[in-house]
This record gives sequence, structure tokens and C-alpha cells, in this order.
Amino acid sequence: SFQLAEQLPQSVLLVSESGISDPETVKRLRTAGYRGFLIGETFMKTENPGDTLKDFITQLNLLQ
Repeated sequence: SFQLAEQLPQSVLLVSESGISDPETVKRLRTAGYRGFLIGETFMKTENPGDTLKDFITQLNLLQ
């Protein structure tokens, strides 16, 4: 995603799909210009995806 962002026009909406497993990666992708993120496997592998998502968002907010 990071290399691809450099090759695309700034006018496009960048969405990173797959391979995102931690809030730090989302932070780095945001810095690179991404505004959308597809995160699935990280949450589906847990017993309670809702709680895992809540924790992920909390951690992401702490990084900002």
C-alpha cells in the first residue's frame, strides 16, 4: 500500500485492503494518504469481534 500510494494521483480516495492487524499500521497508512481501511481477519479470529474492534479503535485514538 505504501509504494502504491506514491504512484497514484492525489485526487483519488486511497483504501488499503488486507494485511492490517494493528492500529499503528492504520496510523502509518493515514500519514501516507489513505482514508479507508478494510480490516477483517483480525476481528474474525477473535471470540468477540465487537470488543476487539472497540479496543482497536481506542488504541488508534490514543496514537493520534
